Amino acid sequence: MWRFAWKNLLTRPLRTTLALVGLSIPILGVLGLYSVSGGLKNLVDDTLEKIQGVVVLRENAPSPVFSSVDPAYVDRIAAIPGVRAVAPEVWGIPPTVEGSSLMTRAVSGELGGLLSGEGDRERMERRMQTMFDAIVLSGQDIPSHMDLNTAVFANAMVPPGQGGGRFLDESDIGENHIVISAKIAENLASPDGTPKRVGDTLRIGSDPETADVFEIIGIYNTGSMFLDVVMITDIDVARRVLKEREDKISNIYVESDDPRRINEIAAAIEAELPDVDAREMDELASDFTRLLGDLDKFLLMIVSLALLVGVVGIVNTMLMSTTERFAEFGVLRTNGWSRGDVLLLVTAESAYLGLWAGLVGCGLSMILVAIGNQFVGGGLKLALGPGLMAFGLGLSVVMGVLGGLYPAWRASRLVPMDAIRLGAH
Repeated sequence: MWRFAWKNLLTRPLRTTLALVGLSIPILGVLGLYSVSGGLKNLVDDTLEKIQGVVVLRENAPSPVFSSVDPAYVDRIAAIPGVRAVAPEVWGIPPTVEGSSLMTRAVSGELGGLLSGEGDRERMERRMQTMFDAIVLSGQDIPSHMDLNTAVFANAMVPPGQGGGRFLDESDIGENHIVISAKIAENLASPDGTPKRVGDTLRIGSDPETADVFEIIGIYNTGSMFLDVVMITDIDVARRVLKEREDKISNIYVESDDPRRINEIAAAIEAELPDVDAREMDELASDFTRLLGDLDKFLLMIVSLALLVGVVGIVNTMLMSTTERFAEFGVLRTNGWSRGDVLLLVTAESAYLGLWAGLVGCGLSMILVAIGNQFVGGGLKLALGPGLMAFGLGLSVVMGVLGGLYPAWRASRLVPMDAIRLGAH
């Protein structure tokens, strides 16, 4: 039966190929979109693993850049039992860095790539990097941050022997000293392409006469596109550059004396200070997972339209195939085939179409994900695991079978002599 169904498909190669293409493209879309979603989730999980404390923000603030908390909260949080250290921070988007904003860097980078004769791959890499290159300035209260055990950026410094320099210490208080990421050092490279190095200067401000000139004292590398866009300096210096008030605090980073009690500490902070959100990393991971889940559903709704088109293509292919083979079905019925045998034959053919469409879609997805991973950076890797491929293959087979049910039912309902007579016309 299955061999017979396979041979029937091979006798109509053009129609079979068109049906395969019609269904394999939506399967490619499903796998591609979910691989991006999975890659983002893995990157966020890896990023949040680096942050072991509690981040205290203004209630409902989406990030520290848009947050402001009362400076008096620092002492109130420090007095909560179980809190080991508190470290206030100021965050903001700086004015132009090295004479250019994110938009001007994107435009100049694209023009530079065209004028220098960069290939398509190099220009694509430049575009992908620019999407995640919005530089953020973080001002840290240096003494309190030196007391942290889980300081993210201090623990990610490039070794001094590899040109990483050092992190901020008390000698940098009030000084125009700054720590940047290896990614920023490359993006702000000199005209000859040499990345910024320890000892180089960095200018922040749009007016050359009033811009702040910083000395780069250290370079870090977390490997995450979400973290490697941050420049770190003293909190008072950051307030001056960002033109914030002298006591401005964006958020407070809190460490517990027992990491196992981090959830209790977060709850105690919110109970003590009702107008703040104390976000521990498990909560952030759950929020992001829920957001990605909603995004997956939305993407699936979009791709479902393409899947529907693929199913309609299989219905059309199988209807035309069964219509042309009425006489064949009639002869089979007169030779002892039952209605169920005819139903199974046509369903098997549509299942084969779904299986091969799934294999083609999975194969194309593997190729495109491998190519895409050459262009994305910042720790993001498109995730196309065995489970996702099995889902795509199974979905394709199900869509194929569903597309063949009506033509199979129609063919199985024919009376043998009527089928032979219809097939003869």
